[in-house]
Amino acid sequence: MIREEGLIGSWDLLVDGRDDSGHGRHAIAHGGIAFGPSADARVSRSVARFGRDASRLEVEVPAIGDADFTLTAWVHAADPSRTVIGDIAAMFDPVERRGFSLGVDHSASCGNHGNDRNLFFGIDAGVDVQWTEHGRPGSSTIMVCALAVHDGDLYAATWESGRSDLGHVYRLDGDGWTDCGAPSTANAVTRLAVHDGHLYAGVSRLRGGGSGMPDSANQQAGGRVLRYEGGSDWSDCGQLDGADSIAALVPFDGELYSIPMYSEGVFRLDGSNEWVSCGTPGRRLLALGVHAGALYGLGNDHADVISAIAQTAAGIVVPSRSEQGGGGVFRYGGGRSWASLGLQPETTQVYSAETYAGDLFIGTWPNGIVYRHAGGDRWESRGTPGAETEVMNLLAYNGKLYAGTLPGAQIHRFDGDGSWALVGTLDATPDVRYRRAASMVVYRGELFCGTLPSGTVHSMRAGLVVSDDRALPAGWHHVAAIRSGEMIALYVDGTLFAERGDEDGRTPLDLGDSSTLVIGAGPRAGFDGELADIRLYHRALDAAEVGISSSRSLS
Repeated sequence: MIREEGLIGSWDLLVDGRDDSGHGRHAIAHGGIAFGPSADARVSRSVARFGRDASRLEVEVPAIGDADFTLTAWVHAADPSRTVIGDIAAMFDPVERRGFSLGVDHSASCGNHGNDRNLFFGIDAGVDVQWTEHGRPGSSTIMVCALAVHDGDLYAATWESGRSDLGHVYRLDGDGWTDCGAPSTANAVTRLAVHDGHLYAGVSRLRGGGSGMPDSANQQAGGRVLRYEGGSDWSDCGQLDGADSIAALVPFDGELYSIPMYSEGVFRLDGSNEWVSCGTPGRRLLALGVHAGALYGLGNDHADVISAIAQTAAGIVVPSRSEQGGGGVFRYGGGRSWASLGLQPETTQVYSAETYAGDLFIGTWPNGIVYRHAGGDRWESRGTPGAETEVMNLLAYNGKLYAGTLPGAQIHRFDGDGSWALVGTLDATPDVRYRRAASMVVYRGELFCGTLPSGTVHSMRAGLVVSDDRALPAGWHHVAAIRSGEMIALYVDGTLFAERGDEDGRTPLDLGDSSTLVIGAGPRAGFDGELADIRLYHRALDAAEVGISSSRSLS
């Protein structure tokens, strides 16, 4: 029996959810939790293995309110991943937007894999969001096409007009942007992905009409993927067959997948920098997404690319090819096999996919409807963010789902029951047809977004969030999430990786009277991996105590 000062509960997760603290706060198991040997043979003790379904442990504990607390856990995230990985533990009320969550960001917003195994810890009490502008990466940038977090830094991929009309990649350094070079002679870098410890970029001959912009004078073909080697150096990782553009770059199950923007096909990178065909679902795709153990393709109903772009540039909405709807979502079955999950009403293009509340959400054009997958080929509307016509991005952040839109370059928060709250307008460029909230990612505990046509980057803070902006390595790790007054901190293996305070000097955020601690799940999704030795304290452990806790052998 454990008798540590301030210990609320201790759950070893050897064979069940029994509390070993002596307080009798035993957790109740839901779903298919498996207790047994770890997938990591170096760990001899029994652990709890969580699936991607509704498996979780729930336990009643004292409410936190505005008090200090610490949650520690041994964590083994699935590797390679086949999902968003999800939440480790949470006490969060999504209606009031109040509580805390601890988990792993691993997502591909709009076909761009921006967060790769990034730990986060966040608290909120329904406070107003705050925005910060981070300027324009490159003086001639008109769109920040993609954002990605790699090895502690934020990278931005651009479409540029001027100079040589070359797409570049930039790194945020303090208050400015460092040019990491033009990976190719194409006019845009449209996608980024972090895969197997490296940053990859997809380059494109981007056609301006789809964004209501003139075409670039640079018409050099893209369709290639390159790997960043540091400085301004990039190495060639091959060309997608028949492609002059890249619409998605997403890792899944240890492999890197990509699609072209203006032609059909899905491709996988092999070990010799060749791209192997994975077939086609029968139409062009706009993005790839990963959800609950599967790779998904997001469809485009426009068969004639040139005509569709010309009509979009003129403000004409191209109709769906079917009375039943358009767009389409398709699940990859391996090899060259794809299965349709149905079309979406009032839709011709599906731009984005995200996991939230354990479900698959998608964003669409031309009516800006967000749908939730209801099983089979059924899709349920979850409303429209404002009067917007396109939902280009969906991203879960600090317990809530956010949408980035066109033509207003707005950010909306999903508040349930089809309700969306406008939390920011990021681009007010006059006399243009379309403004895009073009790319989103979580970095330094904030939601970052790039825009078109101003080409600027902005970040949003909701509550207090800290993140470890380096990919969580494979294997078991000790994690400690601490709230101390107006400060929160995140430790990994006894080392402080991130901390943040309330810059406005408000009183500590009141996390409310929720008394249900969820282990192995949370507001975004169930955890994909293994957990052991969860402890919750109603005090803030100091650095020395965290070090002692992390030094205890898991075996």
